[in-house]
Amino acid sequence: MPESSLSITTSCILSLEMPYSERLCIRRTVYRGGNGPRVAIVAGIHGDELEGLYVCQLLADWLERMARENPAGLTGTVELYPAMNPLGLDTLTRAIPVFDTDLNRNFPGSPSGDLPKRIAHAAIGNLSGAALVIDIHASNIYLREIPQVRINTDFADRLVPLAQRLNLDLIWLHGAMTVLEATVAHSLNSVGTPCLVVEMGVGMRITPDYCRQLMTGILTLWKDLGVLAPDVELPSLNHLPLIADDSNVHYLNAPTSGLFVPVIEHWTDVRKGQLLGNIVSPLQGGILAEVRSPVDGILFTLREYPLVYEGSLMARVMARKGRLA
Repeated sequence: MPESSLSITTSCILSLEMPYSERLCIRRTVYRGGNGPRVAIVAGIHGDELEGLYVCQLLADWLERMARENPAGLTGTVELYPAMNPLGLDTLTRAIPVFDTDLNRNFPGSPSGDLPKRIAHAAIGNLSGAALVIDIHASNIYLREIPQVRINTDFADRLVPLAQRLNLDLIWLHGAMTVLEATVAHSLNSVGTPCLVVEMGVGMRITPDYCRQLMTGILTLWKDLGVLAPDVELPSLNHLPLIADDSNVHYLNAPTSGLFVPVIEHWTDVRKGQLLGNIVSPLQGGILAEVRSPVDGILFTLREYPLVYEGSLMARVMARKGRLA
């Protein structure tokens, strides 16, 4: 391949016969430039999360423009996997329909297992060995999140320096649901392929500003890794991440059922005791419960869907701990 060429191909990493005259295809688009490192973007593992699909579109548009104007700028290979769960995306379903299982609890999968296990196995087989994989999620339909990276503390030493360059607002170190052993991220990190989990926005929606913010960070990381040539011009990073862990994240759960009506904007500095919202009843006037911040900090999660049951998560507040240098 001539040094200045850039090839673009789309193919299936897994094709399975469906019960009625159709085939399921897990597609990826590959942008191949020079012999530099290979990186990948994964999205659509949950069918109700669309933020990652828009990030893939933004990156594809950027790479296609580079192919026309500066093909030598891509010195490595980029793989985009915008829809790991196409059945879920087609039906607005978080899980894989029919199997009613979360794809991100089926990794590393099996070549002879059921459909979710086979998708997971194909994904791991193709992603392993990459210099970096970024797995992009939205929040669910109930909560809105600021752009953040979630990292299992077991892999923090290797992943935090990468996450610092991703132009996001928060690095959350924990071992909760998104970094369990059956996730794509844990499976890849366990075999030595670095994988960052991004979460932002809200389910069934896109937040264009967040997507463009993340895109700037992804391109910066690709340039750091040698996937892009040193002379490729990129926007400057304009976000530095705060640090969260189990010691400074406070959960606000509903003390009673009703309608949660926020009185504050998401992603806001708050003071201890400040009113964040009220829980009211649709059957009567008055306020059933006030929701107040337990600490001075930052409101980084806020309820998007107003109906709450007793115990429902309404918000998360992070006490300030500092920024990574």
